[in-house]
Amino acid sequence: MNEADKKEGGAAGLWQKVVDLLEVASEQRHIVALRDGMIGSIPVILVGSTFLLLGVQGPLLKKSEWIANSAFYEWYTGIAPTLLIPYRFTMGILSLYVTFTIAAALAKQYKLPEIPNALTALATFLLADKLLVGKVYDPALPFDPEAGKVGKFLSVEPLGAEGLFLAIIVGLATVEISRFLTFTPKKDSEATANVPPAVIHAFANFLPMLVCVTIMWAIRHFIGFNLHETIVEHTQFLKNLGDTYGAMVIVNVLLHLFGVAGVHGISVINAGMLPIWTEFLVANANAHEAGQAMPYVTAYPFYQWFIWIGGAGATLPATVRCIFSKNAHVRKIGKAAIVPALFNINEPLLFGLPVVANPILAVPFIAAPLACGTIAYFSTAFGLVGKAWIEVPWVSPCFVGAFFSTQDFGALILLAVNLVVAYAIWAPFISAYERRLAIGAEKSASKASDPEEPN
Repeated sequence: MNEADKKEGGAAGLWQKVVDLLEVASEQRHIVALRDGMIGSIPVILVGSTFLLLGVQGPLLKKSEWIANSAFYEWYTGIAPTLLIPYRFTMGILSLYVTFTIAAALAKQYKLPEIPNALTALATFLLADKLLVGKVYDPALPFDPEAGKVGKFLSVEPLGAEGLFLAIIVGLATVEISRFLTFTPKKDSEATANVPPAVIHAFANFLPMLVCVTIMWAIRHFIGFNLHETIVEHTQFLKNLGDTYGAMVIVNVLLHLFGVAGVHGISVINAGMLPIWTEFLVANANAHEAGQAMPYVTAYPFYQWFIWIGGAGATLPATVRCIFSKNAHVRKIGKAAIVPALFNINEPLLFGLPVVANPILAVPFIAAPLACGTIAYFSTAFGLVGKAWIEVPWVSPCFVGAFFSTQDFGALILLAVNLVVAYAIWAPFISAYERRLAIGAEKSASKASDPEEPN
């Protein structure tokens, strides 16, 4: 083995170790629980976004004089405020749902009863948040933080996006405490033979819930430590950094390096970034509802509709290019992958072409999203395109998601530009890959046609 082969083998071995490490990290139970818990809250976000979208169309309808003078507009302006009520009780209290889903997801990882553990997290979260302040409690009083008193009315503001980090911490911590305290009776025990499992789980979770609630109550009301405000204060820098151009670059480089290695990069990145992106989305939605300037550029739909077009790697244009390939293999993969790509599913392309572990196609897989992200970031930051404030199902076609997430026709122009840019980046590398396949096919044919040498 020559020196070059040794170096290549050493690099391959190091790369494999990195891939193995990433795979282990992506399967770590807390990361899985965080990912699954955040994904579990997506229906809440989608429902809230739907009602928000329906409830804030007044200014758009008013632009048409014919509609503004119609009976429909009069009916709509009357019902619009009620359409925002479901929004406030879905996205408006999103942290409550996330606490529940993350705790349930981690309990599932430990094979513990999911609902009792989720309820424990929920009760603990409500005590940890700044809903209840002061040391004087009078049920006859309204919620009055300034007076240091609390009554029977609670503010829902802390239950929204700003409480997401607290929801994550409480959801994970309560399950970790509960798993050491949960009593699990033997399945063949005579004492529990005729007792329904739900009853057993309910009583088995009494002590864990009591301990978790008591700990948080003591921290909040004896020590006077406000966990919510502390977390908000110490995570503000993450939000400030998370909305920068540099963060967009780092996220995409890491995500697509994972993808080239065969690791589902979005799942890994979502574990750390989805709470931040979700908070950005809810903050933008709240600002839009209030008629204020939306504060964040990189809410989650920004990535979904302007960067990951057709899936990670901006692979929709690549799939289109493959359809018109002269190489039979590439053309076959393109035809098989085009329909899934329209709905942002690109595994047929990634593993069929393949892009994974392919040094030629790894370059556009990383470069195309960076180029699209750069164009999208500065177009949005400079006000050329509206900011995202509506969550649209990720399996929607890109033009549907781009428009409805921003309510801005400029988003369609941005999408079209990014599609062209991504195609221009992918096309020469696919051509290079086709040439490599052709050379490989020629060598195989040459070997097959050569007569065997005599012994």
